[in-house]
Amino acid sequence: MSHIQSLFYTFVWTFAPELIEKGYIYASVPPLYKVTMNKRYYYLKDGAALDAFKKDNPGKTLVIGRMKGLGEMDADEIELTMLEESNRVMKQVTMDNKSEASQLFDDLMGTLVAPRRAYIEAHSAEVEVAI
Repeated sequence: MSHIQSLFYTFVWTFAPELIEKGYIYASVPPLYKVTMNKRYYYLKDGAALDAFKKDNPGKTLVIGRMKGLGEMDADEIELTMLEESNRVMKQVTMDNKSEASQLFDDLMGTLVAPRRAYIEAHSAEVEVAI
């Protein structure tokens, strides 16, 4: 999750948690890869989509770029991948347990460092790095 998303969710949770509780908050998910083939661009949402694309285009010359987020996309790319209904990926922001969610926001985004550090130490083995 990006830093800006974390700040946005914290803002909503702090001032209007009912928006999350009632399912009104959605996140648009940008593509992870931009593939150029025969002077055409293809935007792929994840590694599985990239693997499938490679499998469907054996022997073709592919230029694969890893997208870092919206900041490196121009307005036309954002419109195509994030706004056009047939291409965009939207995920609803949900929670299972309000008190656990509240505690997690306090631990991770609160003013105390110790709970944040403890969480990072406890969950560091779960991190997957995509290079």
